[in-house]
Amino acid sequence: MEYFSLDLSTSLGIFWLCALYTFGVVTVIWILGLFLGDHSIMDGYYGFGYAVPVWIAFFLAGAKSQTAALLLLMASLHGCRLGLYLFIRWLGYRKTFGGDPRYLNFVKQMSPGYWWKSFFKVMEPQAVLIVVLGLPTVWGVLATPLGPTGSLGWTLTCIGLIVFGVGYYFETAADTQLQAFKADAHNKGRYLQTGVWSNSRHPNYFGNTTVWWGIWLVAVGGNPALWWTVVAPIVNTLMLTKVLGSQFQDKYMGTRPEYQELMRKTNRFLPYPPPKNRG
Repeated sequence: MEYFSLDLSTSLGIFWLCALYTFGVVTVIWILGLFLGDHSIMDGYYGFGYAVPVWIAFFLAGAKSQTAALLLLMASLHGCRLGLYLFIRWLGYRKTFGGDPRYLNFVKQMSPGYWWKSFFKVMEPQAVLIVVLGLPTVWGVLATPLGPTGSLGWTLTCIGLIVFGVGYYFETAADTQLQAFKADAHNKGRYLQTGVWSNSRHPNYFGNTTVWWGIWLVAVGGNPALWWTVVAPIVNTLMLTKVLGSQFQDKYMGTRPEYQELMRKTNRFLPYPPPKNRG
């Protein structure tokens, strides 16, 4: 079966269809954002963007392996949870500010010519990121016809599920606790320092990073030849620790005296008690 010269009887053909789907949806959101004057609507889709291509790959490939089923479940749990959280957050931003202030600032920073600059600098890079980070899930579904084989395969799968569980707990708890904290008007101008936020300033990023390492381990457990998809958790780890994640947030808020005090008392990323003599 072929669509637009893509042979959907092959894994490569299905992968490219999933990639084209992602770029197509992001492009539609870009156009919609131009009419709304707010591209932060992308956040409302972002999390789901990791789940939908896996569903497409799973059903088009007729996947029946245990690994494929696990990866479908893991991608759905992570993607739909993140998508729902970001969508609700976007609705709040839309109601209060007209959109996420970060995206609204892009309009000022990239004008004149924002309409086309936003395509290359704001929107399509997110499509690239979704495709790259989704490599272990999409290829894991497409390239594991039998599931884990041998003791090493089952060991990696079990370790991966544990790692995923730890990450899923931290990202879920972090977002839930932060949402409740911000909902209380008395906390305006304050920083959350309880629960999973007591030792780490960015437990949500830690959880997200750990989730993708768990997914990769499960994919490799099902097919060791997929070791190369390690590029996905590596890129995600670098993004959330060095590029747009915890380091960026600390730099953005680091001029505030209250946040400087928080930085002295907590770790940036890992959720363990920092040395007592820090600072």
